Amino acid sequence: LVGAGWPTLFRRVPEAMTAYLPTGALGMLVVLLGSHSLYHWAHPAAAVHDPVLHAKAGYLNLPFWTARAALILSLWWVFARAIVMNSRLQDKDGDVERTHKNKRLSAVFMIVFGLTFTLASIDWIMSLEPHWYSTMFPWYMFGGAFLHALAAIALLCVLLRRRGFFPELNEHHLHDLGKYVFGFGVFWAYLWFCQFLLIWYANIPEETAYYVLRSSRGWMAAQALSLLANFIAPSALLLRSASKKDDRTLIAACLSVCAGRGLDLYVMIMPSISASARPGWLDLPIFLGLAGVFILIFDRSFASAPVVPEKDPYLVESLHHHG
Repeated sequence: LVGAGWPTLFRRVPEAMTAYLPTGALGMLVVLLGSHSLYHWAHPAAAVHDPVLHAKAGYLNLPFWTARAALILSLWWVFARAIVMNSRLQDKDGDVERTHKNKRLSAVFMIVFGLTFTLASIDWIMSLEPHWYSTMFPWYMFGGAFLHALAAIALLCVLLRRRGFFPELNEHHLHDLGKYVFGFGVFWAYLWFCQFLLIWYANIPEETAYYVLRSSRGWMAAQALSLLANFIAPSALLLRSASKKDDRTLIAACLSVCAGRGLDLYVMIMPSISASARPGWLDLPIFLGLAGVFILIFDRSFASAPVVPEKDPYLVESLHHHG
């Protein structure tokens, strides 16, 4: 969003969302404490009689995994704080150079994020099944994460407008947000199909095992619901141009994507650690609890700065945005 004119009006929304990063990083401590239950390779004896794990032991070991996680999360937090603090300084002095600086920081972070997110996808999720591999997996993870981020931003913007914030937010802003959600929903489905197709026609046992497991014991239903919520439902809702400008339709599509992202992660993670596709009785309370924590942190961060960045040089362009 940095450097683009039309999102300037509501740029506080993604800025406030970054405040959740330290809390999310603390969640990784829970993963670290439960690593022996989650990751088969985390047991020192696992590689003794397993040639695949033995070959990967130099990379898949707990100290190195922990160091990578700490580095990844630290880099994300450092760049997020640098960009947000530069934005806050611009609220005081209105210096246009701060916009240019944020563009440069964002350009560097795009490279850093591409590399670190690839490592995070492999380390945190793909290594749950250390014998499986997919060259498409980091791309697939990125497509899902970016789609979810866009849906969350659009949803928060519309809900905040209903509470009296962003009265200047017009149908053209909504239309652009809707186009992003629609477009990256198609992109996510494309990546889902590409990964499946590459593994299906190669027919390599180490790769097909991933989909064989997720096509049995009820997992297929969860996978079908994920496709429905992430792609089919939002695409149908946002297909018409008028639908993208309607806040009720946009809310429904974004809620569908948010639920679909949860299902997508559930299908990626749970078959590796659970024999049953039935959700546990604690799954929903934990999800709602974390969602509540996010809302509290977002609300506190959002209220800590002016809602509209009045000294941003692109604000006039955003206020008069007409598509």
